[in-house]
Amino acid sequence: MITSGFGGELKSREKDCLMRLLSPQKDETILDAGCGSGFYARIIRRSGARVYCVDISPAMVETVRLSGLEGETHDIQSLNLNRKFDKILCAGPLEFCKDPQKAIQNLRQHLVNDGHIVLSVLTVSLIGVAYWFYHLSHGLRINLFSLRRIVALLNSAGLRVEAVEKPTLFLFVIRARPI
Repeated sequence: MITSGFGGELKSREKDCLMRLLSPQKDETILDAGCGSGFYARIIRRSGARVYCVDISPAMVETVRLSGLEGETHDIQSLNLNRKFDKILCAGPLEFCKDPQKAIQNLRQHLVNDGHIVLSVLTVSLIGVAYWFYHLSHGLRINLFSLRRIVALLNSAGLRVEAVEKPTLFLFVIRARPI
């Protein structure tokens, strides 16, 4: 995780925006979908909320478990935990999904009707396109999102966009609630 210099400043802006829109509260249940090494999950836990982590990488899930967090290995495109959460954080994994619509639909199924989801997605931008080419050169095709596209995907999954922020030139952070 980049924590210093210009990259650290950008990560700090993203973190502040995500946490403000998520607004984790004591005793809430929050799903960290695509938790990675647990960077956001540890922040959520400090708020007093109960956080549950899922990631496609068994190594990342093992990392969060070693830090005392609960988690399971899952692909959010086929996620079925048979439980609902007050809030869901999805910071970054949609860019790696072959079917981001299915991922968003699955996340919606895990959200209580009065809850909300907060997600971050890479924008169609100069930096986003550079990131896209970088991954393509390593054999991986990723998604970039226009605001119109991500709003349409959320609406199609039964979610209404409530807030859109752009903490950096290449990132949207969005909060959406069930319709």
